[in-house]
Parts: sequence; C-alpha cells; structure tokens
Amino acid sequence: MATAQLAALSPEDAIRFLEARGRTLSPTFAWQDAYAADHAAMFTVAKSAGFDILRDIHEGLSKALSEGRTIQQFARELTPLLKAKGWWGRQMVADPLTGEQRPVQLGSTRRLETIFDTNMRVSYAAGHWAGFERTKKSRPFLRYVALLDDRTRPSHRARHNLVLPVDHPYWEKWAPPCGWNCRCTLQNLSAREIEQLKAEGEELTFEPPEDTYRSWVNKRTGEVREIPDGIDPGWDYNPGRIGAAVAINEALAEKVAAAPFELLQPMVAERLRSDAFARFLSRPEGSMPVMPIPPAIAEALGTEARVAILSAETMAKQLRNHPEMTRADYLELPAIGGEPTLVFQDGANTFVLVKLADGRWRYVAAKTTKTGKAAFVLSYRYASDENISRLLSRPGVKVIIDRREN
Repeated sequence: MATAQLAALSPEDAIRFLEARGRTLSPTFAWQDAYAADHAAMFTVAKSAGFDILRDIHEGLSKALSEGRTIQQFARELTPLLKAKGWWGRQMVADPLTGEQRPVQLGSTRRLETIFDTNMRVSYAAGHWAGFERTKKSRPFLRYVALLDDRTRPSHRARHNLVLPVDHPYWEKWAPPCGWNCRCTLQNLSAREIEQLKAEGEELTFEPPEDTYRSWVNKRTGEVREIPDGIDPGWDYNPGRIGAAVAINEALAEKVAAAPFELLQPMVAERLRSDAFARFLSRPEGSMPVMPIPPAIAEALGTEARVAILSAETMAKQLRNHPEMTRADYLELPAIGGEPTLVFQDGANTFVLVKLADGRWRYVAAKTTKTGKAAFVLSYRYASDENISRLLSRPGVKVIIDRREN
C-alpha cells in the first residue's frame, strides 16, 4: 500500500491539526460511526470502542509526524503496547449499537499502515490548506495533482491539472485525499506560475468535469448521502479545510483559556467576522466558538467553559428551523454573551441568555456538559416579551443576571 511521504522539516500546521484532534478522543466500533467532517473534530479509530488504546495511537502518530518517523518505526514501537492491551488480531467484540458479539479485526500491521497513512495524509492536507488560506491573495489558485501511474483511479486522473480558485465550491468535495489510499494533492499557484506551467507544456483545464452521483446508505445511522463517483464514502468533504478550521478554533480556545474576560468578546467577534465563519453558515462542518460565558454564569453553573460552541449539527438545525436569523444576527452572539440583558438557569445544565436590542429580544439557549468542561449553543432565535415572561414563570428557573429596567 502507498504510505504518506514525510516532509524533512517539521510541518507545524499539520502537527497543530493532529494535536487539536487529540483533544477529543472518541472510541468507535465502525468507521461509519464518525462520518466525514466529524473525523476532523475528533480522533478515532474503528474497533477502538471498549479498548483503552486511542491515546497511545494518537501519541504514536504525533511523534511520527513531529520527528519524521516512518510507518515501520511507528508500528514497531506501538505493536507491543497494543498487544499488551489486548487490541490485536481477530477477536469477538460486542457491537455497542446492537450488543451483538461479532468477529472483528483489531490491531494488525496492515491496520497500522492504514491508520498511519490516513492520518498523515489528512494532517498534511490540513497543514497545506492553512497555507492556502494565508497566501491566497498572492497565490489564489489551486491545481489538482494526481500521480499518473497504473494505480491511479481514472476519475482522479481525469482531474489532474484542473485549476480553480482557492474559494471555488468544487473543492468542497474534490479536495484530496478523496478516498482510502488516495495519493492526490493540491498545489497553490499564482497567475504567473500558471503561465509558466503552460509554457512548459502542461495541459491545464479551468472547468471542472461534470460530476455524476451515487446514493450511499450509512448502515450504522441510516443516513443517505449522494456521493460523487470517484470519491469513496466518508471522503466527500474537504479534509484539509475542515482540519485547518479545527486547528484554528483550538488555537483560539487556548488563547481564550488564558485571556481575561474583557478580551474574550473581541476575540470571538473577530472569528465570527472571518471568511471561515461565513463558510460555516453556508455549509456547517466542524464547530465554531461563538459566545463568551460571563464569570457569573460559569460560577452559577459550576462550569470551566469560557466560550460556548456552535456545532455543525446545531447550525444545520438553525438553518432549517430559524432561517430568519441572518449573518448579522450571528455576529451579535459575542455581545449577547459579553453583555446579556437577562440570564437564567433552566435545569442543572441549561442556561438561557437574552439581550434586548432594537426593541426585540435575542434568545440563546445553551447547555454545559455534565463534566462542566464545555458549553454548547442549543438554539438561537428572536423572542417576544410574552415568551420571556412565560419562560421565567416556569418552576425551578433561577435568574443569574437581570439588567432589565424596572
């Protein structure tokens, strides 16, 4: 099998992305349990559920990436540890979804090769995409580059030398890796470099091939997806762009953890004004820090979270259920958290923030995790005076902040 080639120098952006994923370890039974963009926000390995091995594999990958280690070095160091923990060979394991005992392949040399290759390619894709974003003013185009040998998929070969702008929607799905063992890459170019390639005889194309699609059913979730022919299920997204966004959000979270509260609002507001958040609104993938949590709320709820997160799943629900909320409305979320008019607790982990502006209440429902380590926005909408009064009259509601005029 083809394995990823490591760069000679330490790829800081790729390392940052792999470290960001490692902050959320999520054991799964099947690769379909965490699909596509979900992989960008977590670190998981299929058939890891029930085994304490994710941290070991992640640390092995991090060492390999930062030190330029080979697959052989990675596997040689990790194999004895995985065997000692019982994650090796073919065994009967209970499927958490059904409770059924099933024969499955756990650790093996071949599986470690797949884990190594996949994570290295995705990490490098994230690192490259971070660079594409930084340099897109001077190098605004991307070129699809395939290895033209007898193992190249015909559909990937057909896209070799396709050149489109960095922000072109075609890269939302056709951004390598586009499948298991895909060796394709993207190269960023300036207009001058495009002319140089033409002069050297490269036959560039500037219109993408028309996609055909097939229906694919995720047997673990029942979800039906339309996937372009030539892309493997699970790879119909842009792993580099999503990965780069995850790393940026994690970097912001680290800054937030050490920043005084008065700096949180402008830091989060700057993120919401970015192109990344605009893309998140149009196509939710990953997650976004959107609202600072005042110390009074954190203390009342017993949470360590300092910023509430808006997940892709919640954003998709918002687009369906509250299409009236515009980007301008979402840009108000940092101010709602920083200077709420009214905050009340509704249950052990749920709290509501409302802010009066222009004669209308903006209403944000949020929830902390049971561990108190994180908080997530559940809903964002407009509310009337009657809505607020009715919510406050519910049994057990506890007012935390009240800045309403009497």
